[in-house]
Amino acid sequence: MILKEICAPIKEDLKVYEKEFKALLKSNVFLVDKVVQYIIASKGKRLRPILVLLTSRLHNGNGKVPDKDNMRAAAIMELLHIASLVHDDVVDSSSQRRGLPSVNSIWKNKVSVLMGDYLFSKALLAMLGMKNMRVYEIISQTAERMTEGELLGVERSKDYRMEEEVYFRLIADKTASLIAAACQLGAVSVSDDEEHITAMRDFGENLGIAFQIRDDLLDILGKEKKTGKPLGNDLRDNKVTLPLIYALRNARKKDSRRVIRMIKRSAKRHEIKEIISFVEDHGGVEYAMQRANSHIGLAKKSLERYPSNEYRASLEKLVDFVTAREN
Repeated sequence: MILKEICAPIKEDLKVYEKEFKALLKSNVFLVDKVVQYIIASKGKRLRPILVLLTSRLHNGNGKVPDKDNMRAAAIMELLHIASLVHDDVVDSSSQRRGLPSVNSIWKNKVSVLMGDYLFSKALLAMLGMKNMRVYEIISQTAERMTEGELLGVERSKDYRMEEEVYFRLIADKTASLIAAACQLGAVSVSDDEEHITAMRDFGENLGIAFQIRDDLLDILGKEKKTGKPLGNDLRDNKVTLPLIYALRNARKKDSRRVIRMIKRSAKRHEIKEIISFVEDHGGVEYAMQRANSHIGLAKKSLERYPSNEYRASLEKLVDFVTAREN
C-alpha cells in the first residue's frame, strides 16, 4: 500500500490545498521566500494535511468542495509541523532532515529559529481566519503539549531507566498531540458535534503513538537510504526509545550497564550494531511491535462509529501504512 493510493479519494482536495499552502507562505522578504522554497521542495508525506482532509470528508461525505476552513485547517497543521521540525533541528544540532541538509545546516541557527517563528505566525494567522473558538482551544492545548513534550525529552534524554509511563507521556505530547489535533480540526472544520471531535482526538492520539513507536523501530531496523538518517541515530543522540527501554529492563544488570556505557560515550558504528543486537535479543523489537499494534487497534476502533465509505477505508489504510512504512 502506497500513500498515493490512500489519498485517491481526496486527490482533488490535495491539489487545492497545495495551491493555498504555497500562496499562504509568500513573503516580500527574499530570504524568507528562499528558505520556504527549500522547505517546500523537500516536503515529506504531508500526513497531517492528509488527515485533516480525510477526517473532514469523513464527516462531510461527498458534499461540496472543501471550503477555506478546510484548507486553513490543513495548512495550520502542516505549518505547525514544519515549524516544530525546524526548531527541533536547532535543538538537536541535526545536520540532515529527510535525507537532505537541514535548514540550520545551510542558513545556521539564527535564521532557522526565526523561520520557525515565521511559520508559527503564519499558522496563527490562518487560525484567526477560521474564527472558531474551538480551533483556538485545540491549537493552544496542542502547542502547550508539544512544548512540554520537548522539554520533558530534554530533561529525560539520558534516563535509560525511564518508566514506560513517562515514555508514553513524552511521545503522546511531543508527537501524537499534533496528529490528534489534525484529526480534530478535520472534524471541527465541518461539524460542532463534540462526540465526533472526541472520537477524532482518540483516533489521532493512538495513530500518533503508533507512528512514533514505528520511528523507534526504524532507528534500529530501517535502511539509511529510505529513512534519510544513519542507523542508530537516536542511540547516538542519547534518545530513549521503547525497544531500548524494554531491553534494558529485561536484560541482566551487568549487560544493561555495559550497553548504557557504550551509548553514553557516543557509540561507534560497530558498537551500534552490538546495541541493536542486544535490543533484538532481549525482546525490545517484538515488544515495541506489540504495543504499536495495540494502538493501531484502538485507532481503528474509533472509526467504527462511522459508516463504511471510501474515506473511512482510506483512514484505516493510513493506519496500516503508518506502522508499516520504511521512512
